[in-house]
Amino acid sequence: MSTSRPMLDHIVILVDHSTLESLPDRLKDALVVAPGGTHADGLTVNKLILFADGVYIELIAFVRGVDPDKRKHHRWGQLRENTVIDWAYTLPHESDFAAIQQRVDEARARFRYSDPVSGGRTKPDGCVLKWAVAAPQDGNGDPSQPGMMPFWCLDRTPRKLRVPYEQDEQLTRHPCKARGVSSITVLLPKDDMSDVGKVYDAIHGSSTSSWHVEVPSGHVGSTVHMLDARNLMLELALYGPESATVEIVPGLLVCVISREGERR
Repeated sequence: MSTSRPMLDHIVILVDHSTLESLPDRLKDALVVAPGGTHADGLTVNKLILFADGVYIELIAFVRGVDPDKRKHHRWGQLRENTVIDWAYTLPHESDFAAIQQRVDEARARFRYSDPVSGGRTKPDGCVLKWAVAAPQDGNGDPSQPGMMPFWCLDRTPRKLRVPYEQDEQLTRHPCKARGVSSITVLLPKDDMSDVGKVYDAIHGSSTSSWHVEVPSGHVGSTVHMLDARNLMLELALYGPESATVEIVPGLLVCVISREGERR
């Protein structure tokens, strides 16, 4: 049986296509934005904010003139722009995912994970990336609301091609000095907390009100919190040697929390 542990992979922020093309100066003054590319379905494009812990923020937008019906049926097509909409875990090997699926099934929550579905993206330099995505579903096999639980991004081409945080360290040297993701807080209705908590427990192998998750670099890692709220919402916090507040896009503020030992 594999002992590979889940790792935080990336956080998804949905923006308008015009915003993605001309990112706000406040963002560029605080964070370095790397090129992304066009996804295999041709519906979305992205840019990336890479961190030294190996996690990244994905700024994603639907292409200009996208077919309204195709957008409607996309996992993120009906979500509000300029918000954190989803988050992903990964594993060293796609073959490790079957054990995650089994643990979640055995937790007897009203959610499960789909089998991995092929996906990919073409980078501006023509490099074709391949991966598989597994998303949470309810007991009827219908997609759960994005953001309640992490989806899985399982690389079929080397992850370093998708997330070159070690190959080009300049992409992780941010003016605001953020070094990685400190925490993700999932706020969701009380009626969902028990079943979602069972899924988190099954993924992480522990029963608690917050869950530690490893990161690709092997650094300290991040924490996932779950709190009661009227509506589902995701909050992101970064860390670095100095405290700061960064406006990713208008109306979306992210705190950078000072963490000991991050000065360099």
